[in-house]
Amino acid sequence: MNVGDIINYLNEIAPWQYAEEWDSVGLMVGSRNSNVSKILLCMDVTSDVISEAVENGAQMILSHHPFIFSKLKAIDMENFKGEQIVKLIKSNVTVVSAHTNLDTAPGGVNDTLAETLHLINCHNLKPYIPKGSNCDLGMGKIGELLDYKSFDDFVKDIKKNLGIENLRIIGKKPEKVKNIGVFCGSFDGDLENLKSRKVDVLVTGDIKYHTALDAAQMGLCIVDAGHFATERIILHKLKDTLNKRFKELDIICSKVEIDPFTFA
Repeated sequence: MNVGDIINYLNEIAPWQYAEEWDSVGLMVGSRNSNVSKILLCMDVTSDVISEAVENGAQMILSHHPFIFSKLKAIDMENFKGEQIVKLIKSNVTVVSAHTNLDTAPGGVNDTLAETLHLINCHNLKPYIPKGSNCDLGMGKIGELLDYKSFDDFVKDIKKNLGIENLRIIGKKPEKVKNIGVFCGSFDGDLENLKSRKVDVLVTGDIKYHTALDAAQMGLCIVDAGHFATERIILHKLKDTLNKRFKELDIICSKVEIDPFTFA
C-alpha cells in the first residue's frame, strides 16, 4: 500500500475541496508513492511526535492541524521547522494533514464533538458551501440535549466527556440549557449568526478577547473548552474509520502530544 491510497480515501470521507480557501491540507512532506504499513495519528506534528513516529516505525503521520501552514521561503536546518522537515525526509516519514475539510465533513470533528456531548437532532450552525461544490456542509452544529439540564450540570458533563478539568465561561450563565451549539477549534466570531440561532450555550475551543467581550454584551453564553480538547476527539474515530477500510494497516494515536496550555 502507498500513501496515495490513504490520500485518495481521505478525499472520499473528507474531500480536500471542503477545506476553506485559507487552509493548507493534503500532502505536506514526502511522496504519494511511498509505501506505508503503519500510520501515526496526531493533532500537531511536533518534534516529539516526529520522534514518536520514527521510534514506532511509522512511515506516515496523519495530522489534523497543517504541518506547513504558510509558504516556506527556505528550509533552514538552524531553525526548528527546517530541522523537523529534514528529520522527516531522512527518516522516510510522510506527513499528510486534514484540517478544515475534516472539521466540516459529515462524521468529522464538529459532528464528533456534538456526539461526544450527547446532542441529538443536529443540524448546521452556519451553512458552508465549499467553492465549486454543491454540498451543504456546516461550520459548527446545533443540537439538543435529551432533557433540560442546569448549566452547572452541563459544564460538569463537558469536563467529563472531553476529559478536562478547566474551561472558560463567557457571558451570563443560563439557569437551564437544552439547545446547544458546538464549534470545534477556533470560533469564527460570527456572533450575529449565533444570536439568530437562539442557542442556550455555544461550546467551542477558542475565542478571541474582543469576540468574548461582544458576546457577553449581546447576552450570549459561550463555553471555551480548549482547542486541543474539542478536536483531539476525532483521532480515535479516524483510527476506526481507517482500520475498517485498510485492515492491513497498523494505526496508532500519538501518546506524547499534550495540550500546550496548563493551569497554575
